[in-house]
Amino acid sequence: MIGTLLAITTVKLILASCWGWTNDIPGTLVEAQAFLEGRVGFSSASVGGHPAIFPLGYYLLASGSLLASSWTGLPFAFWIKVPAILADLAVALMLKATPRGGDRLALAYMINPVTFLLSVYHGQLHTVATAGVVLTLWCADRCRWWWSGIALGLAASVRHYFGVLILPLLMGCRRGRVPLLVSFGLVGVLANVPLMSQTYHLRLAAPHWHHGTWGYTMLFLQGPRLLELCGLQGAASLTETLDRVFHSYGPAVYWVWAVVFCGWVWRRYVQGRLTDLWRVALFFFVGHYTISPGFGVQWLIWALPLWLIVNRREAIGYSALAGLFLAGSYWQATLNGTYGLASITANLGRLAPWDLAGVMLVGTIGLLTWGYCARATWRLATGR
Repeated sequence: MIGTLLAITTVKLILASCWGWTNDIPGTLVEAQAFLEGRVGFSSASVGGHPAIFPLGYYLLASGSLLASSWTGLPFAFWIKVPAILADLAVALMLKATPRGGDRLALAYMINPVTFLLSVYHGQLHTVATAGVVLTLWCADRCRWWWSGIALGLAASVRHYFGVLILPLLMGCRRGRVPLLVSFGLVGVLANVPLMSQTYHLRLAAPHWHHGTWGYTMLFLQGPRLLELCGLQGAASLTETLDRVFHSYGPAVYWVWAVVFCGWVWRRYVQGRLTDLWRVALFFFVGHYTISPGFGVQWLIWALPLWLIVNRREAIGYSALAGLFLAGSYWQATLNGTYGLASITANLGRLAPWDLAGVMLVGTIGLLTWGYCARATWRLATGR
């Protein structure tokens, strides 16, 4: 099986070198250049309109990819995909070595449409952070609390949301709390001290994201546009109002979810039901998907390896829906250039009938994926 996983990784690396890129890659390149040039403040102006909204680990990985590109002469668009591809291999090997996992689970993760598209095509670092969470739980299963804290600290240095998982880890262990907290704290401090500034941390706590492409905000923002397209004049004005509301107050939703999650963890702990940390972490991720007013398709990788461990059948259903949504989103993103529009959803009336039908289909699949995650969130929250 290890040979098979290595062969799949080799195929992914070959495809990554010749299979296009998304708009995230040029943006990450600009951020890596800013970091290497010492523009630590990361104002929007200093990085070409790309404000810094990530912790240090993200920029180290991006800058390392840029340096590797300079040393080897290979494109940055290839090197930025390499960390995710190698992280996929690491996750698969850990799933293979987990008692609740095995060879089939490792293979199911490795050839999954979500992992394949995000690693080979997208060019993102969320998979690296996800691998850190899997390593955290893998070490926790073996009571290796020093390494568990280090792994979670490294994961949170790429995606800071993941740091909330320290609470269930602390409550889930009895004798390892001190090494867990010390190791996580040291990595957390080291990952933030170089970027300490009030402005930076305000942006980190309330990042900007695109809303209206996922879940309930899709209904609220795109629904009126479809109604106006069908002849209901004035419906789009509601979209403008909702857009301002979500842009101004949307980041608060993540703070609310963090509080709700911590309260849920505490209640489970008091009841003596905080026994499966994989399930707890999965609940945090799918709940994050469910309440999120904004979304990036690369987030879809967060829950996948945990879902495979907790409920293989549900994970397969999620993979099918999320994989279709990913592929459709990549196709939809090409329409902006085709029509010369900054936003195709704000100009639905200018789309050809077949493209409009395709956009509506992608939106429908996105809603189904969100609904699948919302249902899983409820089941995990209630213990069903």
